[in-house]
Amino acid sequence: MGKVLIATFDDKEETTFDELLSFLKSKSHIKVLNTFPNDSYLRYDNLMIDVKYRMVERDGESIELTNYEFEILHLLAQHPGQVFSKEQIYNQVWKEPYYGAEDNVMSLIRRIRKKIEPDPAKPIFILTVWGVGYRFNPHVARQTI
Repeated sequence: MGKVLIATFDDKEETTFDELLSFLKSKSHIKVLNTFPNDSYLRYDNLMIDVKYRMVERDGESIELTNYEFEILHLLAQHPGQVFSKEQIYNQVWKEPYYGAEDNVMSLIRRIRKKIEPDPAKPIFILTVWGVGYRFNPHVARQTI
């Protein structure tokens, strides 16, 4: 007969949880099912995006973003490496047709960089693809939560 193990951990115990999960997954006779997938967090190096509560932290410090700034950051971070044109970003975030409003997108990207990048002049998270648009850096280490 099968047995079920239910375990809860505080956020501070992530390492312990990850170690237990790795151990359980290494055993071929144990099935690990995640019935509560935690896709409400995106974490890249020292940047954490809490989708559910619409909060962003870098190095544990809270970063205040406007609604549009958060939506753009979330869109790019959900698809690291994928290049989005200014028009694609505008259409997805504003949910209305793009009428040459590239200045809106560019100014918001600039504001996001000022808030999340260690050095906005040399961004590591949101990269410009010249002549095309923007992408979230696929080489920033993504951490699963």
